[in-house]
Amino acid sequence: ILDFSKIEAGRLEVETIPFSLRESLGDAMKTLALEAHRKGLELACEIGPDTPDALLGDPVRLRQIVLNLVGNAIKFTERGEVVMRVQPQSSDDGEVTCYFTVSDTGVGIDEEKHTAIFA
Repeated sequence: ILDFSKIEAGRLEVETIPFSLRESLGDAMKTLALEAHRKGLELACEIGPDTPDALLGDPVRLRQIVLNLVGNAIKFTERGEVVMRVQPQSSDDGEVTCYFTVSDTGVGIDEEKHTAIFA
């Protein structure tokens, strides 16, 4: 809630530091693995082979986002799997933007609520 308030006020500071994508995601997924295992779910993280490991960004914020999104997917999935995928997106200036998706075999979100949640 505090971070959301800072975002709305334009005061959230995001770091730009070197970090290992695979190490950061691996640590976050390990944190979530116990709950997934307890529920009998398969938890996977698939990083595209062309995705660089050494990135500049904010690993703390990335961890928060992964824990929130994947944690919610685990929470609302009764059976099956939760999969996070990362793919690089090309850009003209030599920078790499990573595209993250989280999919699961849970009940999903009503179509009518998509705009309110994801807008």
